Amino acid sequence: MKNRLIIIGKNLYLNGPFMEYVERELEHLGFLEQITKLAETSSDIVALLQEQIAGDGNIIIIANKKAFAPISKLLATMTDDTLVLKENILIPSKSEVYDDNSFLLRYEDRSINVVLAEPGKTVPVFLVEQSEKEGTIHLFNIDEAGADALLDPVAKSYEVEFTSTTLTPGWLKIECSAKKYGRLGNFLKSVKQLMGDRVVESTNIIAYLIHKLSKANRSVTFAESCTGGRIAAKLTSEAGSSTIFKGSLVTYSNALKAGWLGVEKEVLETYGAVSKECVEQMLTGAREIASADYALAVSGIAGPGGGSPQKPVGTVIIGAQSDTHTIVEALYFEGDRNYIQEQGVLYAYKLLFQVASDDLF
Repeated sequence: MKNRLIIIGKNLYLNGPFMEYVERELEHLGFLEQITKLAETSSDIVALLQEQIAGDGNIIIIANKKAFAPISKLLATMTDDTLVLKENILIPSKSEVYDDNSFLLRYEDRSINVVLAEPGKTVPVFLVEQSEKEGTIHLFNIDEAGADALLDPVAKSYEVEFTSTTLTPGWLKIECSAKKYGRLGNFLKSVKQLMGDRVVESTNIIAYLIHKLSKANRSVTFAESCTGGRIAAKLTSEAGSSTIFKGSLVTYSNALKAGWLGVEKEVLETYGAVSKECVEQMLTGAREIASADYALAVSGIAGPGGGSPQKPVGTVIIGAQSDTHTIVEALYFEGDRNYIQEQGVLYAYKLLFQVASDDLF
């Protein structure tokens, strides 16, 4: 079933870090079909709620302190209900499930979850659960056209719909949903049999990676230049990362690449910091310093300046290394500085799935 998100309160959606926190709390729901943002004083709130209630799918409403009570009253009126005091908040009496500052209202064949959120405070529990007819898979080393060709006949046989997006070259994220009589479980099982060690079923791929490497008693380390610590930040944002993460070095300057990682002066002078030769030595140096099972390294030109005809902005060299394998690739990413950096981060993790395939698939 579709899930739609409504955010009512300007102080909520203007607060970037807080909204990122909210999005992480909603990850278990998978794909959100629609996200709508309104100020608490907007005259469009009533019409929006009427339209959303008349539509299909579940609704999650995140309201600030000023909007929470009016929204509760509006929903009670629209569903022919009254307000009652539960857990020190006024909520519709037909609410089947409620928690501190969160209630779940059933209406016809769908659920409406209203949550009171305040920046700087813990987000209340979201009471809408992911439908068993929805799932997320990640496919590696295949493009969208190839994936569609393989998945289409399987999806049709099990009455499943799917939408794919390329996170970074060779890594697809695919949201799947079963139709009324679809069989998502059988579809996912067939995809795993078809794709083998190229598919992971998970709504949180980094948490999955931590779990699998921890179970295998493996460790990782990173050496970053143009990504500025983003690879490490993505890993350490998840609980349990300390079980696998040895640490990382952010070596922007050539002096630190040489002094900390042992990149040879001749390599830097002959090939430059943005080169396969440099990244390969960054990998080796990082693994040796950390005594880690796996290493990732990145060096590139994220822009907006610093490029050249030979190495334009967007040129990023990315590598991964294990005891037995070393992969170093030259990529060219388009977009602004932050998007180029994020592409580099994701591609680095994609290479980790390659060199650690025995542990991760």
